[in-house]
Amino acid sequence: MSKSDQWVIITVVAILLLHIVVWIIGYRTNKLILFTAAVNLLSGASIIIYWSVRQLMVTQHYIETREVIVLAFEIVVIACAVYTIVAGQKSNLLKVSQYAFFGIHVTVLIAAFIFLLTFKMNKLM
Repeated sequence: MSKSDQWVIITVVAILLLHIVVWIIGYRTNKLILFTAAVNLLSGASIIIYWSVRQLMVTQHYIETREVIVLAFEIVVIACAVYTIVAGQKSNLLKVSQYAFFGIHVTVLIAAFIFLLTFKMNKLM
């Protein structure tokens, strides 16, 4: 396994552990909705920023439908997280959406971890 593969796996595991720790601390302190909203905001913003920086480096721009769908989903995640943090815990729909977004992010991280352990990558992007 190459060094870059190891660093990517370590990064995915660290982010996954961060999600688990945030869930445990939020559950213990009864502020789970606030913590999940903050992590969702951070996750969504980091994905948007990463994609934007990568697009600035590309000379020929070709944006696929999958990218647009993921970016639109992350914009919805960011908007809901900001609204949840600003408005508080007033709506059950906001709570459910934040938990669902948190669960989706954790599921994608687990899938990425399994994918990275299963296949050898020559180059990641």
